[in-house]
Amino acid sequence: AGKYDEAIRAVNKALEIKPDDLMALYNKGNVQDHIGDIDGAIETYDRILKIRPDEHEAWNNKGLALVKIPERRTEALAAYDKAIAIQPKYYEAWINKGNCYVRLRKYTEAVEAYDKAIEIKPTEHAAWADKGFTLADLGNYEGAVHAFNKAIELKPDSYAAWNGKGLALDALGRYDEALTAYEKTINIQPDSYGAWTNKGLALSRLGKYAEAVTAYDRALKIQPDSYETMTNKGCELFKLGKPEESIKVFDAAIKLRPDYPQVWNKKGFTLLSLGKYADAVQAFDKVCQIVSDEEAATIPRQAKIKNEALAEKGYALVQLQNYEEAIKTFDEALNIKPDSFDVWIYKGLALKQLKKYSEALQAFDKAATLSGNVHEAWNYKGYVFEEMGKRQEALESYTRAVQVKPDFFVAYNNKGLLLDTMGNHREAIEEYDRALKIKPDFDAAWFNKACAYALLSDEENTLVSLRKAVELNPQYKDLARKNPDLLTLSKNSEFKKLVGE
Repeated sequence: AGKYDEAIRAVNKALEIKPDDLMALYNKGNVQDHIGDIDGAIETYDRILKIRPDEHEAWNNKGLALVKIPERRTEALAAYDKAIAIQPKYYEAWINKGNCYVRLRKYTEAVEAYDKAIEIKPTEHAAWADKGFTLADLGNYEGAVHAFNKAIELKPDSYAAWNGKGLALDALGRYDEALTAYEKTINIQPDSYGAWTNKGLALSRLGKYAEAVTAYDRALKIQPDSYETMTNKGCELFKLGKPEESIKVFDAAIKLRPDYPQVWNKKGFTLLSLGKYADAVQAFDKVCQIVSDEEAATIPRQAKIKNEALAEKGYALVQLQNYEEAIKTFDEALNIKPDSFDVWIYKGLALKQLKKYSEALQAFDKAATLSGNVHEAWNYKGYVFEEMGKRQEALESYTRAVQVKPDFFVAYNNKGLLLDTMGNHREAIEEYDRALKIKPDFDAAWFNKACAYALLSDEENTLVSLRKAVELNPQYKDLARKNPDLLTLSKNSEFKKLVGE
């Protein structure tokens, strides 16, 4: 700051001698802008314009200062327009006008401004790069890639253009190409934290989790306090089947930023996967403390984070058999996102456990109206109707499930089990066969089919089906020994051999 103060003092001395020295005034304005004295810079540029109203560069510089004050950005646009009116070929003012529109989130107008700059100077790489970023903001990623390619053609070592191209390709799902772009970015600027982070994200999307961890480690060497990159690294370790390691990394991120809700969510998911349900509930509670109800109601990104935490907290509470608390939690999640298919399903299952059957059916009915795995809602309705003793309604529900999703082998199996309990063993076998046609290695269906044949006193087919079930899952040996449906085979030598007696 000292050298800048000294520079301003020197300029002020020069201006005392010659108050209309434009060069001195420009120097003063530029220094003031640089050190953050924005009001002082604007005042200095106004002084130039009082001396010479058609000084297009002063209008442009005034715009650059005004744009830094959010509530004065429309004034900045007017300043750029003045510069352009005086000097229509002043492409820098068009670029700056575009940048101002971006800050005002008027992306279409920004692209038009960049196009004017390009029309004046087609070889200006900055205009092409800025256009690329703005087209990406508009969701026009193909157009963005084209603009970045033009910028790169004009300036092959443009870090911003290569990085922007990578981000646009990433958004298009072209991860291999995005990775190549990020590697180019790293070649230009090897100590770029952003490029290494983006490379990690691209590698993750390509399923190269170990390489993603390496990229994040490089990013963390450059910026060791990046809790976001630590969180990403933890996610990759989880995907690599290292949940305990990932929790350590999440804890390190939490130490850096205890109020970062995403890391608490990720930690919660990981604890869930380890069966540490009470610890998971505590992690999800942290998210709910960090993201206020007001934020969840007004900021979509925060709403998504809190909704996920509540949904997973509810699931953890179900696993802890705390069904009443789980239902309250699911209701909180539904207040944020009423059309969440999974949450309605979870709520229905919790209500079923409490034997609140009519409410459970209402929850599944609601789920069935939403976009999601609607067949599951019908399947769960079948379970509820069975528990209520309403077998016909249960059969109809399982039938609806397979009408919605004809390859839903679980519902065919459930329908078979219900038909068995109704004494309709041949019909049950037909349902098991339908399930097995879709999934030939469905061990439960083979076992259930064996039981149905046993109830029909068909020993040969019982043993064929049981053998298949045991081949697929040896645990069925023990289940076969204990299953009352198979008691009639207890003296059969082949059965004894099959179940290991």
